[in-house]
Amino acid sequence: MRLDRFKVTNFRNIRDSGWIRVSEITALVGPNEAGKSNTFEALYRINPANPQDAYNINEDWPVDDWGGKSSGAGKIVCHAVFELDADEIVGLYEFAKLTPPTPPAPVEGAPSPPVPPAPTLPKALQLSAWRTYTGATQFALVSAEALAKLLDRPKLQAWAKENLPTFVLIQDYEFSANYMELPELAQRLEQKGWANLSNDDQTILIVLELAKIDIKDFVQKGGTAEGRTMRSYDKRGASKYLSDQFSKLWRQKKVKFEIEIDGPTFNIMVTDEGMEMPVRLHRRSTGFRWHVSFAWKFTHASQGDYEGCILLLEEPGVHLHPEGQRDLLAVFERLSESNTILY
Repeated sequence: MRLDRFKVTNFRNIRDSGWIRVSEITALVGPNEAGKSNTFEALYRINPANPQDAYNINEDWPVDDWGGKSSGAGKIVCHAVFELDADEIVGLYEFAKLTPPTPPAPVEGAPSPPVPPAPTLPKALQLSAWRTYTGATQFALVSAEALAKLLDRPKLQAWAKENLPTFVLIQDYEFSANYMELPELAQRLEQKGWANLSNDDQTILIVLELAKIDIKDFVQKGGTAEGRTMRSYDKRGASKYLSDQFSKLWRQKKVKFEIEIDGPTFNIMVTDEGMEMPVRLHRRSTGFRWHVSFAWKFTHASQGDYEGCILLLEEPGVHLHPEGQRDLLAVFERLSESNTILY
């Protein structure tokens, strides 16, 4: 499902953005405080990678219309239109078509009733998605009244929700990659919740989830000789998985990641191909850590498929050398074959 256009209304400093057309790679350019970040924040919540992310009218309603906030709960914040391909149109119809009424029992000797012909499905179809300050995203077909009459509306909603692309918003790339005390990280997650954690905390948790590492399990295994042996195997498998996933997005040179856990302390080491001595990720360049943070967050959001997502990237590559920025654009070109990128 391809994002064709969207608009944002009644959100922070945006009263009405008008329709914004989208291609495979779209750049939003403007001065600070122009509303670029707010545009992404509003669009992201149409189908956020973190399902808990929603609008907050007390923080997001435009301050220059504060008097209208009391009646603004039902106002649309973002409206997006998607293009469906031929397979998706068939899939939608097969999933959501209305069940025909049960025909009466045949009368002996009477001719069988004619079988109604299958409907002719449109070759092109657009799906509209919108979300207000309250409630989940809603869906409807655009200019397809005849087809809409053949579909069960709740099933249409369910199909659209299941097939809508995941939106991935990456704003903060400052990943220090310093060591982390796992019990303290688990405590912060429990007390603050995901949305209120630092970028470092979120990135480490993403790494742990990608590597199939459970914090409490790892700490507990460190208490026995057998547990430490099993943990060593877990670390090796997890390190190889992270290295393989990173290599799919970073092609400047081959690197290998090694997860190190000493008791409760978590570290990530990096070894360049042809080098013997690993270096703490914390000691690598800001640009390299930017790529690491981006790659692992995208891997997590796309579940390692690297497709079917809408990537919203705020000021990507600002820490990169010009050659690194060139390489990043090449990454965008590759990803745009199966994703939509806005930055």
